Amino acid sequence: MLEVQNLCIEQGGHRLWDNLCISLSNNERLGISAPSGFGKTTLGRVLAQWQPLSQGTILFEGKPLAQHGYCPIQLVPQHPEKSFNPYRKVGDSLHDAWKPDAQWLALFSIKSEWLERRPNELSGGELARIALLRALDPRTKILIADEVTAQLDSHLQQDIWQQLIKLSQERPLAMIIFSHNKALLEKVCTSVITTN
Repeated sequence: MLEVQNLCIEQGGHRLWDNLCISLSNNERLGISAPSGFGKTTLGRVLAQWQPLSQGTILFEGKPLAQHGYCPIQLVPQHPEKSFNPYRKVGDSLHDAWKPDAQWLALFSIKSEWLERRPNELSGGELARIALLRALDPRTKILIADEVTAQLDSHLQQDIWQQLIKLSQERPLAMIIFSHNKALLEKVCTSVITTN
């Protein structure tokens, strides 16, 4: 599904990733554990086409990603508040992508009234769940989760990951998961890459 070949990412004159190769199959959940400042977030941004790569190739289903239209690789960033327009209701931002029904809201413990609020009126954990749901548009084939449940309590974390694992098994959805929590990665991922 995803082939990353000899990927190099430079930022501010510093090389974050050098000749990285990743092969991701349908329904696979790849965990990546690396120290802070290693470039996990930047890697996620490059894979989701939020910023250009310095060198290398990213192929989705054997082809380069289209430059226009919906990107089948969706990133949920570590700081979800930065992915919402502060002047719009979060429900409007969600519905720009797709319109999940009440059952979807319940799956991620999202209250319908939250959708009528602006980002600064919600907690980081509440925004993280809405950002996650927004990224799960049915057109999404690869979900990149960057410390996505770090702001949630352990019980809610467990519920969210159970839902995500179930979704990845039921539909053509692969995942790349960035986390400092190695125990979490070992529990939810089918394979894990650790870098130091």
